[in-house]
Amino acid sequence: MFCEEAAASGARRGGRALAAGLALAAGALSGACTSRPPAADDAPVGPYAVVDGWLRVPEGMVFGPALDVAVDGRGRVLVSHAAGRTSGNDAPIGEATILVFDPETGELLDAWGEGLFVYPHGIEVDRNGFVWVTDSEQNRVFKLTAEGEVVMTLGEVP
Repeated sequence: MFCEEAAASGARRGGRALAAGLALAAGALSGACTSRPPAADDAPVGPYAVVDGWLRVPEGMVFGPALDVAVDGRGRVLVSHAAGRTSGNDAPIGEATILVFDPETGELLDAWGEGLFVYPHGIEVDRNGFVWVTDSEQNRVFKLTAEGEVVMTLGEVP
């Protein structure tokens, strides 16, 4: 359901590339957004189109699994990912786990979250531009600035 909401939100903000980027991200996250594994022919429905090669991750960066996607007030696409890890980690991930992409080009604009998250499962951006990330392995919620600085943490490390 979130993927559908994210794509609709992108369409409301305008910009065909943004909607296409969200459609691509939604397709990449379709396994996380449905109760069934994604089928080979899964594709967004509506005025969206998959743009092959939109997502541009720098060479050498380990990307995925992609866990959630959000769009901020500037239209930037934020993706939480586990940098090659799986659920069940017991230590913070040393690589950047929040990636910020340009909605038009798919270029990586920013990356942060090194050493902060064990498994950054959810991401949302509030109306004030704060980024909220849930960590399912730590049972915590983090409130961060758009640049990734921790403002508040809810929950205690088990």
